[in-house]
Amino acid sequence: MIRMISVLLTALLGWSVALADEAPISGAVKGVDTVAQTVTIESTAKGKTRQVIVYLKPGARVVKFARSTDPAKPGFVEQTVPLTDLKAGWLVSIATKHEGDKEVADIVKVVLER
Repeated sequence: MIRMISVLLTALLGWSVALADEAPISGAVKGVDTVAQTVTIESTAKGKTRQVIVYLKPGARVVKFARSTDPAKPGFVEQTVPLTDLKAGWLVSIATKHEGDKEVADIVKVVLER
């Protein structure tokens, strides 16, 4: 019985570490470095504000959502935006992964343009 509990706890801890490796970060864009392919955002979580530098992987995309102009496709459609168009103050959501001591991402989603 103790061995079964030990195995279960080990599995649960491994699962929580895997979940902690991927986390969405939301916040306001503070800066964009197109040469280094980074986006710096100011994120507030649990009452604490911090600046996070997110490194974009090669081929990473920046997307925003806009109303469709095609009557056959009502609702919102995803539009790819060049990294150079990302502006300070815009609110974004970025699903990141830890790679070494860096936060890296494949996609940046624009939530609100200010």
